[in-house]
Amino acid sequence: MQQKIGDVFQDRLLFVKRRLTPSERQRLLHLTRGLPHLRKLREILEHIYALCDRRCHTPTALGKLKKLRQWVNRFAWIGATLKKVFAPHLEKALTFLDDKLLPATSNAVERGNRRHRKMQKSVYRVRRQAC
Repeated sequence: MQQKIGDVFQDRLLFVKRRLTPSERQRLLHLTRGLPHLRKLREILEHIYALCDRRCHTPTALGKLKKLRQWVNRFAWIGATLKKVFAPHLEKALTFLDDKLLPATSNAVERGNRRHRKMQKSVYRVRRQAC
């Protein structure tokens, strides 16, 4: 049993990794043999990742979120771990999934704010007298 616990701890990244290769999936199935609650945890995480997929429209995503919340509620042992699923801000974040004008990353936003931040640093910088 200690060997199994050590193996699960060593490969704990497989439970939260977004995309698994076929060999990683086989390794995960081998690790969780006889531990159905760990398989269920991975299954729930796959549904969370699918929820944040950009190909999904907002009404569909909100329906998926509702089902996911009901599903997580059924498992009391996992409720504290995945409490962010019940955050009210998650619903607001899902409304931006089908907005075509927003970029997939915030790189453009960061690039646009760079000049403003640079000016702000020079204006509010404290000046010291030279000794």
